[in-house]
Amino acid sequence: MTLQENIDELSPIGLHEIGDADLMSRLDQKYLIRKDWIPELLNRCKNDYQILEVKGKRVTNYSNHFIDTVGLESFNQHVRGRKARFKARIRNYGSNGLSFLEIKRKTVHGRTLKERIPRSTESAWNAPLNEEEQHFLNEHYGYEGGQMLRLNSTFNRLTLVSTALNERITIDTDLTFYQGNESEGLGALAIMEVKQERINRFSPILRALRAFRFSTPPLGRKTSLSKYIVGTLLLNRNLEPRSYRSAMKRIKLLKQEI
Repeated sequence: MTLQENIDELSPIGLHEIGDADLMSRLDQKYLIRKDWIPELLNRCKNDYQILEVKGKRVTNYSNHFIDTVGLESFNQHVRGRKARFKARIRNYGSNGLSFLEIKRKTVHGRTLKERIPRSTESAWNAPLNEEEQHFLNEHYGYEGGQMLRLNSTFNRLTLVSTALNERITIDTDLTFYQGNESEGLGALAIMEVKQERINRFSPILRALRAFRFSTPPLGRKTSLSKYIVGTLLLNRNLEPRSYRSAMKRIKLLKQEI
């Protein structure tokens, strides 16, 4: 079956029905996968998940505008393996046209806490921050005076909601990153995130992923590589942190191979 046929087979769920599965406080696990794995993953757990459908669409375009300091404080916290770290972005949700300024904070216990405020619909989704938004950012992380808008990304997302667990799965494909006049894509690679209230390694999607366990790392393995880190490293060749050197080298090779 094709990817679209597998998507169409899933039972839909609306935004208003998600409830606790919105998971603004959660534990995340990220996996780099091949796009051509997705039909098999969906087929193996089609009875365990519903798919988010918004205005008749089950795959939605997203745009991110990542925010960091001039000194790349957020980036450096990630690559240095800081357990407590943060990330800020403007996100546009293509399904309904709404945009939010969002802050994600990772605690020392590995839990992701997400806070956000809506952006005005009267200006462009990625317009410079207004006074209220700047205050929101400064209040949380002291960005004042050092904030810059650095990296953009676009991708298509499908979202699965477990029928039995407090769990949500996002699968992002067609990832492209932009910085100035440069752009880089991930080609046939995709990023899957498993978002749970508590870690459950017996999740149906993780059981399905084991079918690809013999793939070459980092494919199919849990990773700390976020979209922001991948995009920043692809577009800034002068940045080569030792912690991600081998993974990024493999990602660049995979982009050419598949």
